Parts: sequence; structure tokens; C-alpha cells
Amino acid sequence: MIKDFPPLSSALSKMIFLKLESNCIKVGEFAEVYQPKTISQNELADDGLYWVYGANGIIGKYHNYNHEESQVCITCRGNTCGVVNISHPKSWITGNAMVVNVDKAQDKVLKKYLYYFLCGYNFSPIISGSGQPQIVRNPIENILLPLPSIEEQNSIVKKIDTIVNKLQIEIQLTNLFSRQKQYLLAQMFI
Repeated sequence: MIKDFPPLSSALSKMIFLKLESNCIKVGEFAEVYQPKTISQNELADDGLYWVYGANGIIGKYHNYNHEESQVCITCRGNTCGVVNISHPKSWITGNAMVVNVDKAQDKVLKKYLYYFLCGYNFSPIISGSGQPQIVRNPIENILLPLPSIEEQNSIVKKIDTIVNKLQIEIQLTNLFSRQKQYLLAQMFI
């Protein structure tokens, strides 16, 4: 996902989303923004079937899920405040993440479009607290999202997906070449 490329997400946001000539709408006008029930670290299970998302993305597995569909979620507690994830379907999202649920507005906004937009969003102005940084619901609901047609959203998502997939392939190739180099260097000095 794009969160693996923070400079890219910011650049893509500036390049694509800021150039959109469409109406902006507050996130709270089409999304349900909430914090789900938190489970403790002790409740996580190695043999659990479902991924658990918390303040650091995936934090383990659990025997149950609280979200049937994948969801856009924003870390809202701790030093990772403002990190955006998109969960797997049938996963548990803890109260350390704020869910931005657009399941009832699929005719207005694509989930992945919202995800990509939020990946490049600057959450710094809405993070409060010095000892324990946090983001609360109201500022997220007031974020203005450019909202073009579903067709244009889909086109934007496809473009970003293509770039992200290409970067992931390049990173995999670089890692393979690095391993090959290490192997060959080791063979030279046997």
C-alpha cells in the first residue's frame, strides 16, 4: 500500500488531489467516523483467524472480527497518530484507530480513493496532546475531500495503484539483487 512510500503519497496528493476541479465535501457528510471497542494485548491470539488493527497497523490476530468489510482507519493514539491504513475484510479494528466508514456512501466515494487522499493528508494541525498525541472524531469529520464523479475517482485510484505496484516490484527486485550480490561476494572469499 501507499503508506510504505510516505514521500510518494504526499507528492501524489499534491499532484492529483489538489488539481481536482470538483466540489469538496466534509468527510462527516458521507462517512461514519468512530472508534471501535478496544481489546487488550492479552486477548490477541496466535491462532486467531482475523487480523487486528491498532495504533501500529496490524498488531496481531483475534478469534472474532468487528468489521465485515475492509475499512479506512486512521491511527488516533500515540506517536503514529495520523497513519492511514485500509484493513482486510473481516478484521478487528481497535479504539486506537478511528474508522472512516463509507459503506453507506459507495455511490459517492470509493473507499480506496478516500484512502489514497487521506494517505497524503497533513494531520499535524488536528493532532492534540503533548504527552499522548491523539486525534478526535470532529476534526476528521471536517476534513474537506475533493469529490469528483465515481468514474474519475476510479481513474485516479487506477493511476495510483499502477505507480504503487511498480514501486513494489522495483523494491522486490532491488532486494533480490542485493541478496544475489551478498551471495556472490561470499563465494569469492571461500
